[in-house]
Formats: sequence, structure tokens, C-alpha cells
Amino acid sequence: MMIFPGSPLALLLAVPLGLLALALVLYPLARPAGRQAGVSAEAGRDLAGAASPPLAPSEEETAARAALHEVELEYQLGNLTETDYRSLRERYLRRALLAIKERHTREKELDALIEERLRLLREEDVGRSNGV
Repeated sequence: MMIFPGSPLALLLAVPLGLLALALVLYPLARPAGRQAGVSAEAGRDLAGAASPPLAPSEEETAARAALHEVELEYQLGNLTETDYRSLRERYLRRALLAIKERHTREKELDALIEERLRLLREEDVGRSNGV
């Protein structure tokens, strides 16, 4: 069976598919703000003390990575001597590594906060189970 453009069957298939695609695109915009990505508003309040979201590079890390890229490009273009290249690369590499280490530390702190919250929730759950 062939479906020809403009036929009623083509229209019958195109309209629901188009509406489904529109719904999928608009759904994230219509979701309540407190329920994004499966996180409840309460959990969001508990984690609000964190400095930045996990895995998000800091400005320092982003800047150091960009500088490393720029130094590499300048060296490849012949605009930097090897001595200057090594010196600048070492400096920006240290900055990037320090920023990554700081992010790792923040992530470990966040993990500890999450683990503590889970422990408390488990204790509450056990308390409810024993109290019933």
C-alpha cells in the first residue's frame, strides 16, 4: 500500500506525528521548575549549598583549557619558540590541573552530602518499618 502526499491517509499519519514531535520539544519547557531531571524541590533545597553543579567546569578550568589550546595553536603556527611554548604550556597546565582538583574536591563534598542524606532517609524508612 502506498501513501500519496495530500491523501487523507497521509494527513492522518502526519498530524499525530507532528503533534507528538511538538509535545516532545515543548515538554521540558512546560515541566514544573522544581521537578527538573527527576530531582524533587526538597532535594534541590538540600543540595543548594553546593558551589556549582557536579561535573560543571569552573571558569578557571575553562580559561586554562582555552589558554592551553591557544598556546598549542600559536606554537603550531610558528608564533612561539619551543622555550616559550614549554613555559606557557607548563603554567596553563598547572592552572587547569589545580582547577580540576578543586572541582574533584567539590564533587567529593557533594557525594558525601548525598550519602549522608541517603543514610538519613534509610534510617527514617527503617524507623517507619519498625514502628508499623
